[in-house]
Amino acid sequence: MSNDAAVTLAADLIRAPSSTGSERPAAELLLNTMNSLGYDEVYIDDAGNAVGKIVRGSGPTVMLNGHIDTVPVGDEALWPHPPLAGVIADGRLWGRGACDMKSAVACMVMAAADAAERGFAGTLIVSGVVQEEVGGLGARHLAETLPYDLVILGEPSKLQLKLGHRGRVEVKVAFPGSIAHAAKSELGENALTNAARYVTAMQGLELPSGGPLRGSSATPTKLVTYPEDGANVVPGRAELTIDYRNIPGDDPARVVERLRALSDDPRVEFSVPMEHGQSENGKVRASYQRVADPYLVAEDHQAVSVAKEVLGRVLGGNDQRLEVGTWWFCTDAPHLASKGATVIGFGPGEEELAHTTNENVPVAHLLTARQAYRELALGLLGT
Repeated sequence: MSNDAAVTLAADLIRAPSSTGSERPAAELLLNTMNSLGYDEVYIDDAGNAVGKIVRGSGPTVMLNGHIDTVPVGDEALWPHPPLAGVIADGRLWGRGACDMKSAVACMVMAAADAAERGFAGTLIVSGVVQEEVGGLGARHLAETLPYDLVILGEPSKLQLKLGHRGRVEVKVAFPGSIAHAAKSELGENALTNAARYVTAMQGLELPSGGPLRGSSATPTKLVTYPEDGANVVPGRAELTIDYRNIPGDDPARVVERLRALSDDPRVEFSVPMEHGQSENGKVRASYQRVADPYLVAEDHQAVSVAKEVLGRVLGGNDQRLEVGTWWFCTDAPHLASKGATVIGFGPGEEELAHTTNENVPVAHLLTARQAYRELALGLLGT
């Protein structure tokens, strides 16, 4: 198999629309490809995840993992190339999902078959999961139903090794008020004014700092007043959304209490909203708070040591240098690690291009990633 096969599959995956909740076309393409490559077992699970296994006797189980859902395309007129055409131009593959993260999944599918040709001891799994963009239903289901020891997560990382990321806690803050005509505002209480005072107070919020994840952060991101269509009405309620990024030890209960301490009004309500997930086929339903735990694996972990050696060798052979760090965004890592597995990250593409109308990935990254995933699998499983 030539390296071009990974690029071809990545382009085909871009052409298979798979916005969150409607991933079936991409999942079926993965199944057909893995079957054609001779995987031992291939299936779509109840959540809609595409799973392929290559089993070579006793030994550990390593999973190559990425998500196949994408955010919406948006305004197609803003794209330099059609977003679902899988165009290759200027040495790059363009389209929605190019770096986030269909290219990584394509490289993993091919790399697993490459590793099988070389030979290893244990089980190698490739999984393309659903609904990563809205709470991780696919990864959560995978962790509950599929045993594995170690995961290589292919979120874009510029071909660098990632050991984790901060978590996220979404907090809603509801401010009271009393409706009145705006021309006689003194007859009411302006909930928007109460919210504004709170946002100002957030500038003095003391947050945990330091460590490899570089501290927590709290960012007000959305403000809605009620009644929503009352341009000439003193709002009787205002709801503020805070995007809180947390480090280990800064758990959701502490987050809420820290934010609550900024207000001396007992009427202000603080809550973490619920997310309700359902698979495309309706077989899997789950409810959970809008919380993604922080995740960090120790740099002296044996799997990290193996990955450093392997990736240093692969990148060095391609005139590149390995760096070790953390992602600045959340991933499925905490869900995938929830039953005790170790997760390390490595992927093609520049993460800053994800979710944009300029999403693309260097073709050269795909060729290197395919080689890297093969060598990681062999290094972690053993020949």
